[in-house]
Amino acid sequence: MKLTDVLAEALKLEQDGKDFYIMMVDRVDDAAGKAMFEQLAEDEVDHYNYIKRQYKALQEGEGWSAIPEMELVDALDAVSVVFPPEGKRVDELPEQPDEEDALLFGLSIEDKSFKLYHNSAERAEDPEAKKLFTQLAGAEQRHFELLMQRYESRYSYPR
Repeated sequence: MKLTDVLAEALKLEQDGKDFYIMMVDRVDDAAGKAMFEQLAEDEVDHYNYIKRQYKALQEGEGWSAIPEMELVDALDAVSVVFPPEGKRVDELPEQPDEEDALLFGLSIEDKSFKLYHNSAERAEDPEAKKLFTQLAGAEQRHFELLMQRYESRYSYPR
């Protein structure tokens, strides 16, 4: 897969993530949960816009370039993702997901995005491409950690 194909896939992941997080805002009862999902949706919009700008630049022959807004995001140096409890991952949401379903699904989305960006960074030869993908991987890992903290605080074991 070419790195431009990765960007096209990334655009879909970011759009799907935003749509999912917006949907979940109305399904969470407490203000902290609503704020978390709203912030995650806003972050996904930002990521989508950064990726779209880079994708357009590549299509127009401008090459890879720094995304100034991503300078605030530390590039990921190592892989140290903590995964959800065994047997608790969901790939598809039930028809009426509750908060636990939403958190697990969100963890799955962020995990997929992280892996896409991390693997793309390893394959990238252009330094700006590598930097962008490691920054995006770092942002997705932070989302994963935020969701995991909420999951563990609300649904920790034993129950």
